[in-house]
Amino acid sequence: MRGLGLAVLAPMLVAPLLGLATLPASAQQYQTRDRVLAPAAALLPVALQNVTMVQGREVRLGHLFAGISDDRNSIIDHAPQPGERRIYTASHLYALAQQHGLDWRPNSPLDKVAIERASVVVPAEEIEREIRDALITQDRFEEIDVDLFNRSVQLHIATDRPMTMRVEQLSYDKRSQRFQATITAPANDPEAQSVQVTGRVYTLIDVPVLARAVLPGAVIQQSDVAWKKVRQASLAGNIVAQPEDIIGTVTRRPLAANRPLRSTDLKPNLLTTRGDRVTIVATTANMRLTATGIAMQNGAEGDLIQVTNTGSKKIIQGKVVGPNLVEVVTRGQVALN
Repeated sequence: MRGLGLAVLAPMLVAPLLGLATLPASAQQYQTRDRVLAPAAALLPVALQNVTMVQGREVRLGHLFAGISDDRNSIIDHAPQPGERRIYTASHLYALAQQHGLDWRPNSPLDKVAIERASVVVPAEEIEREIRDALITQDRFEEIDVDLFNRSVQLHIATDRPMTMRVEQLSYDKRSQRFQATITAPANDPEAQSVQVTGRVYTLIDVPVLARAVLPGAVIQQSDVAWKKVRQASLAGNIVAQPEDIIGTVTRRPLAANRPLRSTDLKPNLLTTRGDRVTIVATTANMRLTATGIAMQNGAEGDLIQVTNTGSKKIIQGKVVGPNLVEVVTRGQVALN
């Protein structure tokens, strides 16, 4: 039944195909050297390919038909552009089979082969990096970051071509901080593709951050502080901008690493609080005297606070130098009493 079906179907398929078969325009330049059809006895039996990924710039006979020997694997067309697909229909395929002496006939008018050019899509991050570098060169920015508005843009580079790009027609509006440009890839390639991109520029500044995550109540040491570049536009007004405003403070809540700190994240590291019993120390070149007092103010390390001497009831001022330890600065005389 199958042989009978083909015998009946073949004339129906071949007749219109022979009358309508045409080659792609780009393939016609490859016809002349193979115009003479091979005799029937020399027909090469082949099978149809399904989907073929082309690595170079040409489409060969073997990309369409399986079973093509190397000596008959002729160039029949230019490859599609990277990222594009070309469909060879039954009529095209039958015409090529006849032209190159292949023993192949379509089983259906729906027979086809899809040809794609092997390529990679340039990541949006790479395009942003190229634009950032071009803007820095053009406008002499010091530190900037760039965001594309159309991050879904597709720029393909064939796998057999260099992974290079060129920024063209770059313009920047300082008022809106927006840019537009043309990206061409590969750079300096006659078959390069180009896409239009737009986006925004952000100024970067250095801010102190924590080098490690910390828990509530941690005292921030100098070794805990690092620097990070962040977008100036993203910073709130209460961001701590100087490391000296961080070192020695206590965290109010769990804090993650590498994030700008807000003033509300920290509190002073109080070594004494109002009403605490403290030790008052007075040191001269010849002696060191101590007395007991009551703190009248909260104090972190280095703060000047007022203390009441419990013995003399006199109020004196001293510097907090340790937990509940206040040092009185003397000028030639000791005045603890």
